[in-house]
Formats: sequence, C-alpha cells, structure tokens
Amino acid sequence: MRSLPVTLKSVDVSLVLHMAERATRPASRRRYLWLSKSADGWVYLVSPLLVALAGTVASAVQFFTICGAAFAVERSLYWTIKNTTKRLRPPQAIPGLRSIVIANDRFSLPSGHTSGAFLFVTVLSETLGPFWLLGYFWAAGVGTSRVGLGVHFPTDVCAGAALGTSVGLLISGAFL
Repeated sequence: MRSLPVTLKSVDVSLVLHMAERATRPASRRRYLWLSKSADGWVYLVSPLLVALAGTVASAVQFFTICGAAFAVERSLYWTIKNTTKRLRPPQAIPGLRSIVIANDRFSLPSGHTSGAFLFVTVLSETLGPFWLLGYFWAAGVGTSRVGLGVHFPTDVCAGAALGTSVGLLISGAFL
C-alpha cells in the first residue's frame, strides 16, 4: 500500500477539518467565538485607560504611543502581505467546509486577529513588564479560535503570530 506524502498543505487542511468538527460542540463554539471577539480591537482601544488606572499617566502615554506606532506598522504590513499572497480562506479552498463566522475580508494569510493579539501582548510585556508574557496564552487562544471558526489555516495563524511579535519587538525596541 502506497502512502500519500505529508505536505504542509495537507496538515493545514487536516487540522482545519479536525477543529471544525470540534466546533460543532456548543461549548467549543462558544469558547472560539469569545476568544475571537476578544481580539476584535475593542481591548486595544481601552487598554491605555486601564494602564493609566493601574499605573501612571506617563506610563499610559508611553504605552499608547508605542502601541499606536506598532499597530500602524503591523496593519500596513498585514494588509500588504494579505493582498499580495491572496491565499483563499478554508471555506473557499476546502470543498464542503462552512465557517462559523463570516470573515471581514477575502484572503486568509496572515491572520489579522492573531497578529493583533500577539502584537498587543508583546507591547504590553515590553513596556509594562514580564508579567504580561502570560498574555501569550490568550493570544494563542485567539489564533486557535480563528482556525476552529473555519476562517484560517494554522499556517495563517503562525504567520500572524510571527508578524505581530516581530513588529511588537521592533517598535518597542525603537522606543524603549
């Protein structure tokens, strides 16, 4: 019996199908939806106020400045990469697959939710201290949820995590 070669694409498709099957369970679906919605951007908008309440106005202004610059760079790169690679989302690439949510745009590489979450946690940990490294668990959950909801492949999430972390480190390093 001859086995098929294992490719990155076949692993990507297999993981999407496995996670889509799990998302049929109500508890998994709720968890995926909550995690995905938590990275829609509202957290990033209110975070400087929370930093000001927890610390000083100066630390909030510094955080806001670094976060704003980092998101400006990350969103530009994200949009350029997404519209250059033009990778189809799982429902368009895998016959019969239906996503749980409808994505805001047409292409999937990189995952913008994941990139934003990893960028945010990186900037938090670089500006406010190592305690915030625990936020990477949340960011990884955001990426996982995007696969489980059927709008991204795992490699889209990995690319988003790499993009967000890299830009976060680069911009934080330039300011600090």
